[in-house]
Amino acid sequence: MRVIGWIGVLHITVIAVWMIINIVFSLSNPINMNEDNTLAENGIAYYSAFPGYLGMDHGSKSLIMILSIAIPVGLFICFKNLEYFRLRNTIALISGCFGFALYGLSLMLQAVTVEYAFNLFNSSEDMYSRQFATLLYDWSMLQGGLSVSIYIIANLLLAAWIILHSIGLSKFLHKKRVSVFGYFTGGLMIAGYLIAWFFLMQGEQSMHNLNEIVGVLFMLWIFFVSMKMIKGTVST
Repeated sequence: MRVIGWIGVLHITVIAVWMIINIVFSLSNPINMNEDNTLAENGIAYYSAFPGYLGMDHGSKSLIMILSIAIPVGLFICFKNLEYFRLRNTIALISGCFGFALYGLSLMLQAVTVEYAFNLFNSSEDMYSRQFATLLYDWSMLQGGLSVSIYIIANLLLAAWIILHSIGLSKFLHKKRVSVFGYFTGGLMIAGYLIAWFFLMQGEQSMHNLNEIVGVLFMLWIFFVSMKMIKGTVST
């Protein structure tokens, strides 16, 4: 279980490091917004000057999400002997594994798509090719698309996982603090991403800032659980 706990710490570390890198990068390379251009046109003109940056960001996060499948597996093993919890434990295992797998798939699709769009934008002077590259960037990163839909489904599954395994933690540890925090975080994730789904059906991406804050709470929950695994509080 300690190994799985360290995987959780690695998950948080990778996400936090990229947060810091993105802040430093944006301060070092401020974007010049042309008011005559759309957000997508400004965005692709900016990021195409740094090929590989967004791909590395989303690609490395994708790999850590796939690796994080170990966390719901570890909790499932810990709680497998709890009476009256086996069905919910199994549902939590499925939700957590599919949630992390789909999250990783969503990030990888975004990484591959935007890097293709940037390469097309940089390698062609043809107006139609550049317009297609801009629309591809807009569809994959800004206005929603296949990857964003998968991302929302993944977070709804992860919310279910958090809530169900928080119930298991309360039964296993006989303590309520981490469990209540898990209920709160999972509930916010469900509300935030259902609302985001509604706006996505209207062709808009909204609730981004709220969901980013909820994402921090999600990382904190993983940190608390990971530390309990490392300390041996949660073990088989």
